[in-house]
Amino acid sequence: MTKQLLIYDNVVPVNRQVHQKTSVSRTSSFGFARDVNAVPIVDVEFPRACVETPIVFSRTETGVVPLALLSTQKDSNAFVDANDSWTGRYVPAFFRRYPFVFAAQKGSDQMTLCLDEGYAGLNTDDKGERLFDSEGTETTYLRSVLQFVEEYQATFNRTQGFCDRLEEAGLLEEARIDFTLADGTKGGITGFLRVSNEKLRALPDEEITKLFRSGDLDLIQIHMLSMQQIEALVTKTASAAAEAPAEDTSEETLEDKADAAEASVH
Repeated sequence: MTKQLLIYDNVVPVNRQVHQKTSVSRTSSFGFARDVNAVPIVDVEFPRACVETPIVFSRTETGVVPLALLSTQKDSNAFVDANDSWTGRYVPAFFRRYPFVFAAQKGSDQMTLCLDEGYAGLNTDDKGERLFDSEGTETTYLRSVLQFVEEYQATFNRTQGFCDRLEEAGLLEEARIDFTLADGTKGGITGFLRVSNEKLRALPDEEITKLFRSGDLDLIQIHMLSMQQIEALVTKTASAAAEAPAEDTSEETLEDKADAAEASVH
């Protein structure tokens, strides 16, 4: 079974026989996202995500996807504090749907609702929301989960189309973020894509009009605006690192715990 890993440990299909007595107890803990420094987002999330995080793009096995950067340090999330609380104003939908996810059987396009059996909130003690009632019928809660995951998958597919069009138009380019901390320590982040302003300006007028009419131009402009959040993210990562044990660093990690001084994209 194929699935989006990242925060999922043991994904299994939701089954009325296996999970008839299963309940989901929701908590405010985001410990499951502590080691995630970039999370996939969909088009409808761009306006809210851009005011807190840089939005970049990355190539995967299934195509280009947009990501919200959550840290300038590898295997860390500057938006999850020492108490596993989320410190940002907006929680990405990828995290909000956890422990549920759609997955496809190999060789099939049919999607199946699954859950992560490694989620600490799963129980058979009637704590939280039941998935099925005593007769094995889906509960209102499970139907609402299914609706949310279906809507997420639909927007994910639509966002994939947007990314495909960026590729076809040749607008994406490799980029890197370089930053310097207040004490002079330097660091950098590589391995992501951004829309090239030069390539965008070079498009014929009819192509720009098509981008405008489709709404793609709005998303491109939000992406570009979001890059102004880089310096704030460096600072937030430094603050988060100051509360955590020291770790080995590399070019893609924040190497010190001081405040950020400046950052730039190349």
